[in-house]
Amino acid sequence: MILIADIGGTNSRLALVKEKSRNFYHLKIYKSKNFVNIYDLIKTYFLEIPIRQKLKIAIFAVAGPVIQNRAHLTNLNWEVLAHKLKRIFGFEKVILVNDLQALSASILILKKEEIFNIKSVKIVKKIPKAFIAPGTGLGEAILVREKPLTILPTEGGHTFFSPLNEEEFFYLKFLEKKEEELSWEKALSGKALSYWYEYYFNEIVSPEEITQLAKNKDPKALKVVQKFFELLGRKISQVALYSLPEGGIYIAGGVIQALKEFLELQEFKENLLEGYFKNEKLKNLLDRFPINVILNPNPVLLGALAILHTQQR
Repeated sequence: MILIADIGGTNSRLALVKEKSRNFYHLKIYKSKNFVNIYDLIKTYFLEIPIRQKLKIAIFAVAGPVIQNRAHLTNLNWEVLAHKLKRIFGFEKVILVNDLQALSASILILKKEEIFNIKSVKIVKKIPKAFIAPGTGLGEAILVREKPLTILPTEGGHTFFSPLNEEEFFYLKFLEKKEEELSWEKALSGKALSYWYEYYFNEIVSPEEITQLAKNKDPKALKVVQKFFELLGRKISQVALYSLPEGGIYIAGGVIQALKEFLELQEFKENLLEGYFKNEKLKNLLDRFPINVILNPNPVLLGALAILHTQQR
């Protein structure tokens, strides 16, 4: 058995998996903020599952940059060290990857029914593929090659948000007063849902509450969701313009999981496509790229597994 983990800013998912299987055993989801570090989180998991033998291999997909077997989780301020994981838990092999790197690899083993198409185009080339995931933060990655598996993780969510109108300019001023990063992540993420709601209506409401209110057809929450999808379309077009993803654009992340039913409605799909085609000069180019939503609730775990399988060949 192998330990496989998706360590996110809000939720952390841990599971066991058998070699060359995509079935997860003892999958548990924890609130990351309830732990002081990743080591306490893993200790808790091992205390809660029935396992007798020590695990030899572990792979961790983490929400932050990974450099030389060391990771910094941007929204948790956790440091993760591969050698420390080995020392504490007795793993013989530890693989650390960025969570969007893992998410991108999930495309190797996702089933057709786990992918929902928003914008259909005849695919001429399978690669590159672009991935974007609004969740606690905003992740992006580019799959460049499948054999050998080559994925470029990025920190594109932290690039500065560019307002296109007066409303968005004053939204940046609103973020500035909060001493927040003036980035795309703060315009297009779970926390951003709350910020847009507060900006529009001067009320503090959680992302989960906004999602539920929108599903109940609350007009204020629906306004926020419409803005979210328009901005998502714009951000997707940026990713498309710097990666030219002939193999398609794939959207995932916790916010998308919560709001995916809206993308089955024409009105919200049009919000997204309106943002996507904002750059009319390059409309013909943007039209070449299909847009899809990943429906599987655990694509990061699947992708981490796919990365492990490629390393074991």
